[in-house]
Amino acid sequence: MGKVKIWHGNDWWDVAHNTRIWDGHNWKKAKIRGWDGHRWVMLSEERHVDTWEATGSWSYWSNMINGGAAKGFSALVNPKKFMSAGCYSPAHDVYDRGDEGSMMWFNDGDIRNKLAGARIESVKVYLCNAHWYYYSGGVARVGTHNNRSGWSDRFQEANGLVAERRMSYGEGAWIDLPTWVGDNFRDNKLSGLTVRGYDLSHLHYGYYYGAHNGWRSPKLQITYWK
Repeated sequence: MGKVKIWHGNDWWDVAHNTRIWDGHNWKKAKIRGWDGHRWVMLSEERHVDTWEATGSWSYWSNMINGGAAKGFSALVNPKKFMSAGCYSPAHDVYDRGDEGSMMWFNDGDIRNKLAGARIESVKVYLCNAHWYYYSGGVARVGTHNNRSGWSDRFQEANGLVAERRMSYGEGAWIDLPTWVGDNFRDNKLSGLTVRGYDLSHLHYGYYYGAHNGWRSPKLQITYWK
């Protein structure tokens, strides 16, 4: 419910999101503040927190195996249930000694609709670890992608490493992402996220629960003002 209203003869209409001011060239959205007795507070924007669960996910070999080909169900780690990331050695499966990765998709159309015209405050992704190379834990590393098909036969990525977080074995945690990630979802430049090791360190090898795993599924949370 907005905090700026106008009487229309029969009812109060919310106009907080529709107020404009002329700057001499164009009509721009006005910022309206009110004094609450202690400080000036924004009246023309409201704070929202929305969360989207991943709609799909898949695991991929490193670029050493057919240019990052999608894993099949013969892989030791189920590529649909889990999202693998990093380098495991001694090599297993098809002797992949490279940096494996995974992609996750979200309802980017709904995200764009919710964020249209919004100012992003914070962006987080929830990941739940299923296995680390070391029992003491590892470091989750997150990237982005802009694949719109909901699945890909090759690993794709848009911006490289954007965030990381130390996690315990089996831990589920929210990882802070840069606010520009939210800007790019809003502006139709991104549609999903990735996990990868970004090097061959065992500290970055592990796998996470993928989409359709209940509360363990990846989730994207964006806090914004609109």
